[in-house]
Amino acid sequence: SNAAPSGALQTVVDGVTYAIPLDGLIDIEAEQKRLDAAIAKVEAEIAKIDKKLGNPNFTEKAPEAVVAEQHKRRSAFEEEKVKLEQARSALG
Repeated sequence: SNAAPSGALQTVVDGVTYAIPLDGLIDIEAEQKRLDAAIAKVEAEIAKIDKKLGNPNFTEKAPEAVVAEQHKRRSAFEEEKVKLEQARSALG
């Protein structure tokens, strides 16, 4: 299996996967808390955008470009959330 050991950072360089043990290099608990906070922040942003996009007053009255920008922002936050969750689960 290619899974990195718990508490290790997995990185791929030129198609080769390396697992770098982080014990002693970073405070894993502090990093978990930081990632949890970052995930919560991204989820809050997604919820705000969903509220806007779910509001017919916004979607019907706002210029199309503004609505499109909200969809774009939501996608970016979704991608960021996936990356943060992967980093978080890699820490155990």
